[in-house]
Amino acid sequence: MSDTVSIGERVEIAASLFLPDAVWSELVVAIHGGGYSRKYWHPEFRDYPGYSYAEYVTGTGKALLTIDVLGMGESTAPDPESKISRATIAAACDAAVRQVVNDLGGTFTLTGIGHSMGAMVAITIQATHKTFDRLAVLGWANAPMFLGGTTSAEMMAALPAHGYLPSPRAPLRPLCFLADVPIGLIEADEAQRGLSPACLGRDALTPGIVHAAAASIVCPVLILHGVVDTSPDPRAEASYFTSSTNVDVVVLADSAHCHNFASSRILGWQAIDRWIGSLGTQ
Repeated sequence: MSDTVSIGERVEIAASLFLPDAVWSELVVAIHGGGYSRKYWHPEFRDYPGYSYAEYVTGTGKALLTIDVLGMGESTAPDPESKISRATIAAACDAAVRQVVNDLGGTFTLTGIGHSMGAMVAITIQATHKTFDRLAVLGWANAPMFLGGTTSAEMMAALPAHGYLPSPRAPLRPLCFLADVPIGLIEADEAQRGLSPACLGRDALTPGIVHAAAASIVCPVLILHGVVDTSPDPRAEASYFTSSTNVDVVVLADSAHCHNFASSRILGWQAIDRWIGSLGTQ
């Protein structure tokens, strides 16, 4: 990793690989959003089973690689935070994925999935490194974002210039969860919140930050939003991916921004699976 991401110190990316029981030919790479870690895709909630996307994916015969973004989760958090940027974070993610692919050997299709801030990172990865054969963009708005009871300008004004920052979970509850999500689950999720690099926070709150990157992506793209989410018009998000060979949009009923915790989460997972299946081997 230190050979591909030069910031003056060794950096490591924490990752988990989930394999199905049978022979597989599809590897899904999942990138979490702000304040989260790779546990978003396989949460360890003792009292709330059935929320693991990892278990669902391997149950369909695919492999899943979940990674902690540089500066988040169990990955290296360079000090000072100003050493890193969205570009170096994307390079670190790309290097980690390529290392795993090389270690696994064989031939398989790569699907990248990014949620929220992680979708911004995934767009950057694909535009810069062309890591994936297809890309799913979940809960990310290229249009000016809706953030529940607060605005991006208010959040930007409160954001320190540098450092690793906690996610303001409580103000974002109306955005992240519908009323039918168990309060115990929400509290268990918030108890596991982590820190995010300020550079990603600033970029995520900057309108148009990845417009050019999105427009340069040529692979198939899936856009998935909940009925309550960051985009005021999810279907209009397709217009930002002007070079893609194929853009599909799914609006998930009975879901807010944190799709994996929604009552309809399995329908969302099935929609992603159908989309992957409809593309075959690109």
